[in-house]
Amino acid sequence: MLRLTLLAAGAALALAAPTAAVAADSNPASGVCPLKVAGVPGGKLTAGVNIADADSTATRKARCGVVGRVVRTLVREGAEMPMKAAGYRCTPVIAGSRIRWTCVYRGGTPRTTVTLNFGYRVS
Repeated sequence: MLRLTLLAAGAALALAAPTAAVAADSNPASGVCPLKVAGVPGGKLTAGVNIADADSTATRKARCGVVGRVVRTLVREGAEMPMKAAGYRCTPVIAGSRIRWTCVYRGGTPRTTVTLNFGYRVS
């Protein structure tokens, strides 16, 4: 019985861990940022965030506020070619009415990389 209880407790912790990482708005450290964005169908999208070194000062560039600024700039501009926004170099891949973006920021101390990925349909 004790072994079953510990197994259930371990499973509960394993399920709770990703939620805690996603909810950490100040430093997602390889998580996601749910965003409200005018100009996309449904008005919402999710941006994936990946930080190569979570101890770098570049983690401030991975906060959902900065990520939101990058995403909203690209959507507002209707960009369909490589563009810079808030220190990120962003490159689109266009397939029909869908645009998928990869944005990369390189910097911080120690030097590291922050990568954003998101996509949406053009209305």
